[in-house]
Amino acid sequence: MPDQPQTRKRNSSPRILAAARTIAVRDGVAHVSIEAIAREAGLSKGGVLHNFPTKRVLMEAMLEEMLEEHRALHANLPETEPRSTLRQHLLTLRSFSRSDSDLSMAILAVAAVEPDLLEPLRNVLKTDLAIIGSETNDPTTARILFFALQGIRFHKLLKLPDGGSAVLDDLAARIEEMDDDAS
Repeated sequence: MPDQPQTRKRNSSPRILAAARTIAVRDGVAHVSIEAIAREAGLSKGGVLHNFPTKRVLMEAMLEEMLEEHRALHANLPETEPRSTLRQHLLTLRSFSRSDSDLSMAILAVAAVEPDLLEPLRNVLKTDLAIIGSETNDPTTARILFFALQGIRFHKLLKLPDGGSAVLDDLAARIEEMDDDAS
């Protein structure tokens, strides 16, 4: 019998994660379910479960995707960028203000389903906060700026009134100036 060409199943993980984010943004995190994700991605429930055997594994993957984007932004900063950790968070905010909040909604989806899954995010932020304090002569001001950025990001994520992109650009520019002054 001649060898049959083997066909490999295409990895549907990116499509599944995109569907989960779409549902979280469009319908709210309470509606992120394996069944809803399967419908949105055009897959069977079994197809989703093949890639993500549990909702917990799916939520972990959503958070990891968000953290990878955070790391990628940091990697794109010039090596000479002063206080690069705080600038990374500023860059993330500036990117956030121009893009959909879908990846950040993954954080809320994770927190709503299983708050303990946020431990990797907590660890990243704890490390970043320590580094931010060490990258300046004025750690208190740097930490205030860090928490201001996090507050603005959360405010925007919840779609609370923020004054629009011009106001957010002004805030980001002022935070950058204050960061420069704190060095």
